[in-house]
Amino acid sequence: MPFSSWKPGAPCLAFETWDTTNPNPPSRRVLGAPSLTRLCLCGKGGVARISTLLLAALTLMIPATASAQQHFDGAKAFEYARQFVAIGPRWPTGPGHAKAEDFIRNHFLRLHDQLQQDQFIANTPIGPVPMCNFIVRFPGVKPGVIVLATHYETNYWLRNINYVGANDGGSTTGLLLGLADRLREQAARSKDRKLDGYSVWLLFDDGEESINPTWTDSDSLYGTRHLAAKWAADGTLRNIKAFILADMIGDKSLDIQHDSNSTPWLVSLVAQAAKKFGYQRYFFQTTEGIEDDHLPFVQRGVPSVDVIDMDYGPNDSYHHTAQDTMDKVGAYSLTVDGDVFMETIRLLNQQ
Repeated sequence: MPFSSWKPGAPCLAFETWDTTNPNPPSRRVLGAPSLTRLCLCGKGGVARISTLLLAALTLMIPATASAQQHFDGAKAFEYARQFVAIGPRWPTGPGHAKAEDFIRNHFLRLHDQLQQDQFIANTPIGPVPMCNFIVRFPGVKPGVIVLATHYETNYWLRNINYVGANDGGSTTGLLLGLADRLREQAARSKDRKLDGYSVWLLFDDGEESINPTWTDSDSLYGTRHLAAKWAADGTLRNIKAFILADMIGDKSLDIQHDSNSTPWLVSLVAQAAKKFGYQRYFFQTTEGIEDDHLPFVQRGVPSVDVIDMDYGPNDSYHHTAQDTMDKVGAYSLTVDGDVFMETIRLLNQQ
């Protein structure tokens, strides 16, 4: 009956359609279809009982590929990011940096993961600075390693403006924590508690940002320059099948650039992973060369890709400002990221 003629207590059928092309949909949206319709049977006292037959019919209306369980939990990754960003600024030598280290360390120790702390002293324009990379290892049955990386600190030179780096460092820290949950679940399903492909190492690297406002080759990428050299010396580098970097991809308005410094075949693999979910519009619409944490690995011949959104806010106006806060970060963007990262791992395992 027309809604205008409905009276309290009378049953009615109400339909609500959600637009799944919206890059930041309501949290109850089901992913995987152009649009979905919800059928609600209402009656006196609230939602009435729906018969088993009707429930079955409703189930058939939604494609199996649209099941939310098949997608990465971007909402959980967002919550991890929110908790991490609540620490506040995380610049090297500052009190927030020590809290950030504790956050990462305690999280993985509590879950009994294989955590390695790579502590080192960086030579910086302000003198020697203690820094720490964290490597979390999920062993696999195939020989070789896939590294997923993000930096976690904020800029020393922005220490006086309450810069919290919600997108720049915070969102991707939350993303990797969420990816760890997925990898842990996968490993738990096997008898030997190993992934069914390559080992996956999560790298939370320190000192990506420059100490001074002007970025230079010697004043930037402290953590990955140190680690790439260390892994080259001890032979670890030879075992790395792919180095996948996440940076600034929590942006609600997701627009990931094609980095011309990345390994072409690995860029193509990420694009293939995005296509599986219909996410092409978020990936590689523009191209530019980006200097980031992948470069020390690229320079040593490791296949590497920088998954980065350098266009943050109108005319990049939020980047490295106090406006880089959690209200600019979207759970849906993290869902997109997580889906593509997990699918890229699957594709790498097939090679």
